[in-house]
Amino acid sequence: MCADVWTGLPVRSGTASAVLNVFAPRNGAEFARVLRPGGVLLVVTPTADHLADLVAAGLLLTVDDRKDERVRAALGDQFELAAVAGEMWDLDLRPDDVVTLAGMGPVARHRPEAELRARAAALPDPVTVQLSVEVSVYQPRVATLEGLVR
Repeated sequence: MCADVWTGLPVRSGTASAVLNVFAPRNGAEFARVLRPGGVLLVVTPTADHLADLVAAGLLLTVDDRKDERVRAALGDQFELAAVAGEMWDLDLRPDDVVTLAGMGPVARHRPEAELRARAAALPDPVTVQLSVEVSVYQPRVATLEGLVR
């Protein structure tokens, strides 16, 4: 299911066992609303090494090397980090695949498609790129009696 996390997920409160967020905006309050007790939030974010060869070729923008810190801070009021795992694997891409991949990210708003196609055509066919992501598991923070009493 896909939905706009800022206008509310079409899910009843407290019913989801897991929420999976992959390279997308994160609304901690909305994720916390839909999770059932014991549920988890899985967040997949690119590392600074993600698709580095395509970044070097001017086909993708760089990933902020402090992205993981920003994500944790953004979720910190509603969630606590339970576990983190790094994952890396190679992927062979044809020039059209590279353009499609670039078109799914923010670089598509910064470079015309013709420029992306020309840059992709200059790469080996196929080009082997390395995907590098961090998978973070978050658990909702439990409200304490102390936090509820004023």
